[in-house]
Amino acid sequence: MKKIDKHGCYYHYDNKYDSWDSLCENFKWEIPVEMNAAFYVCDAHADDKSKVAIFHEDFLGNKEKFTFWQMRNITNQLANYLSHNGVKPGDRVAICMSQRPETLFANIAIWKTGAVSVPLTVLFGPDGLEYRLKHSAAKVAIVEVGTIDTLRSIKTHISSLKQIIVVGDAEMQDDEVTFDQAIEGMPKQFQMAVLNADDNLVLIYTGGTTGDPKGVIQKHAYIFRGPGHFAALCNGEIRPGDVFWNPADFAWTGPLFDLAFPALFYGKPLLTYMSGGKFEAEKAFQLIQDYGLSILYIPPTALRMMRQVENPEQKYALKSLRVLASGAESFGEALPKWVSKTFGSKTVVHEMYGQSEATLLTVNCQRYFEYKFNIGKAVPGLKVEILDKNGSVLPPGNQGEIAVASLDGNPVVMKEYWKNPQATKEKFKGNWMLTGDLGVKDADGYFVFVSRKDDIIISSGYRIGPSEIEDILTKHEAVLEAAVIGIPNEVRGEIPKAFIVLREGFRGCDALKAELKTFVKQRLAKHEYPREVDFLSELPKTTTGKVKRRDLREREGP
Repeated sequence: MKKIDKHGCYYHYDNKYDSWDSLCENFKWEIPVEMNAAFYVCDAHADDKSKVAIFHEDFLGNKEKFTFWQMRNITNQLANYLSHNGVKPGDRVAICMSQRPETLFANIAIWKTGAVSVPLTVLFGPDGLEYRLKHSAAKVAIVEVGTIDTLRSIKTHISSLKQIIVVGDAEMQDDEVTFDQAIEGMPKQFQMAVLNADDNLVLIYTGGTTGDPKGVIQKHAYIFRGPGHFAALCNGEIRPGDVFWNPADFAWTGPLFDLAFPALFYGKPLLTYMSGGKFEAEKAFQLIQDYGLSILYIPPTALRMMRQVENPEQKYALKSLRVLASGAESFGEALPKWVSKTFGSKTVVHEMYGQSEATLLTVNCQRYFEYKFNIGKAVPGLKVEILDKNGSVLPPGNQGEIAVASLDGNPVVMKEYWKNPQATKEKFKGNWMLTGDLGVKDADGYFVFVSRKDDIIISSGYRIGPSEIEDILTKHEAVLEAAVIGIPNEVRGEIPKAFIVLREGFRGCDALKAELKTFVKQRLAKHEYPREVDFLSELPKTTTGKVKRRDLREREGP
């Protein structure tokens, strides 16, 4: 491909800054006109054959490591296979795998061809997976063995799907090939597609807060969101020994684009760990010790589980950790105290804020400013403000909607909602992208998150839309109507709770509650099923027939 100058993307940390204000005032976006995101997270660092990109371990204790040089070879082989099998620029290729090297390889190889990756979670049941594959019109699906039976049960319904690539050992069907078979014999050189910075990079689905889940399109320039990561993950500096890890599924924006690819972008190694579907707090401490992990991005639920381990600092060597970042839920003041006790006083805690449509938006960076137990300050290069209902900027101290300027050349804000121009239009107001979240900005530039304007449920860091759960519930023969809200939970932050109006002839009982939970879990995703169920004679509604979820939340109490 054409030679791409990688140096512009490092602008924000090649220079030293005396203060946060200096960094913000002097920062400028340097986005090349022609580019390919795959170059910056892979090939840019591949000339040094010893430079490690990925440490990998699974729950059985098997270990591997991959250099950037090896990753370039593998992704080139996969890109060649995809191209030889009809994948063209702009096509969508789905990836349904857990946290493993092949998930990253697949994204990078897809981008090299100019196609668009579609990350999907292995937690999806047939309904959740089918909707996204159909909506994206995915041409190829790259999945792991544990997902293949679910995909086989629905693949005949997806007319766009031409081939399936399976990671792992399984009996292949006619339209399937293993990952190893796909790359075997393929050239290790590939002419990477040269794209415009505005070309589509990834299609990643939201939780579906109103109606069906929305597909967010991010462009290739999205890979240049470094200032937020530099501040929140790296505390304003890149160190030679840094190793990154986030234990969450690589189907989501946070673990994939707020940690994994930033680490590779900086030429730093990350850990991928296949947990077998279960987060184990003791194992997390063991991994920190074994790999000298220094940058962690841990979902709040996992942190709460880690805090339940007694005196881990007496069992493990944990001093390597220098930054512990998280988001989606408020930390409070107890967590930083626990971090200091467990990992040492030099370890800093950073809250971050963003969403699939635009992330990161606000960060903490203790190298430059005091942490005040909130979501911090706007990322350098971004204009983030609090707006009133008319779209005007509110003065400090006033509550309104958090919004980010969308037309100032930054690569952070989404390009569009896939196949949904109306929702795209509603997401923007003038020069602003609206987050749908309420907050307050003080006179010093600190933001405080207040609440969500919509009904999204954040459970264990997952953003869950109630409408999708309600749709599945109403497919059960016993359910006439369903409404879902989030209710507080000590471990998960929130959990989905369903309120059910039964059809005539059915009686509410514990057995039916369990049946409904399983019904959703098997068809949607294991993290989305309602963990509590109540039966009502009728749902509270407006005069136009819309369910009043606020009344249901008030019914649950504070």
